[in-house]
Amino acid sequence: MKPKATIGVIFIAVFLDLLGFGMVLPLMPLYAADPRFAATPTEIGWLMAIFSILQFLCAPYWGWLSDRIGRRPTLLLGLTGSALSYLAYGLADSLWMLFVARAAAGAMGANIAVAQAAMADLSPPGERSKAMGLIGAAFGLGFVLGPAFGGWLADFGVAAAPLMAALITGLNALAAFFYLPETRNAPHATPTRSQPRHPLLSASPWRMASRHPGAWIPSLTMGGFITLFSAFEVTLPMWGQEVHHWSMNTTGWIFTFVGVIAVATQGGLVRRLIPRIGEKRAAMIGMMLVAFGLLTLQAEGWSWMLGALAMISVGSGLIHPSLAGLTSLNSDASTQGSMLGVFQSMSALGRCVGPVLGGTLYHPLQGSIFSWTAFGIFGVVGLFALARHRMQDLRSA
Repeated sequence: MKPKATIGVIFIAVFLDLLGFGMVLPLMPLYAADPRFAATPTEIGWLMAIFSILQFLCAPYWGWLSDRIGRRPTLLLGLTGSALSYLAYGLADSLWMLFVARAAAGAMGANIAVAQAAMADLSPPGERSKAMGLIGAAFGLGFVLGPAFGGWLADFGVAAAPLMAALITGLNALAAFFYLPETRNAPHATPTRSQPRHPLLSASPWRMASRHPGAWIPSLTMGGFITLFSAFEVTLPMWGQEVHHWSMNTTGWIFTFVGVIAVATQGGLVRRLIPRIGEKRAAMIGMMLVAFGLLTLQAEGWSWMLGALAMISVGSGLIHPSLAGLTSLNSDASTQGSMLGVFQSMSALGRCVGPVLGGTLYHPLQGSIFSWTAFGIFGVVGLFALARHRMQDLRSA
């Protein structure tokens, strides 16, 4: 299969995977009302967090495994495991079964890091961040459409969305089995000195990553950014409801607005901007846009608010593919999957820490100014972290 056709298959696989993931998100409030689960708000919070916790622990392992046995079998394992976890989620009749299924889904969430590694295999250095942008666009598109589809399916019962997610992900795995070729020419059956031997639940992936600062700094920066953005995501609906009296429908449209702009940025602007200025500058511009958008979000009037949200959306759309591209370009060919696994692991850690941080700093009136100012300052810190370290990007490749 030609590289462009393979890239299309990977794009569809990631999109369908995230569509299934997003479909179960609107169900969280229903678990409190269902007498089979009777989940408290704290338990619902942990049900959300356990996916990211297991992904943080296991993502480096899947990246490492793809370096050892190849991208195709690893991606097939991840998709099949995800389908089975959604099936268990839909058939669960107690809270502990929901937790087991959700934890399994996080542990099997190999797909993004392995898909990024496969894209890196198929893309020359000059096309690397463009390919990462396509992965980000597929991720964002699935994440935007998934909750809408899941919300509609929720009218048919709490099990409808996860069972449909299981069906979609299972068909995705079946299609990948027939149409996705191996992208690595020679998977490494024996670890090299730079590869961790037993990365699962060990510190070896992070020790290995620290020996590649050009890839490690973007991974750390991504973890910090996702912490910031997750905190913003959890506080924005509360602020909108309490200060501006947004309905759930309004909040949904706001997040759709943010998601569509981010997807368009990753699928379009990234392809034109990065070849001109390089990944490092693109990531720095994105960080500045997010920081400035957060600092000006509370200006009076819808036009100011939408403008600030647009800046945040464009900035986030630039940051992810740029940092993923930097991580890939500054990794050895033999450790590409492992390093991108660490990159995704840091993102998962940010999704664990961010909501807690956002909820702790949040106050609907004066306190929200403090919290978003703090997040904006955090963005500036990430900006300087990138500026201080020399790393290879498209302009120097």
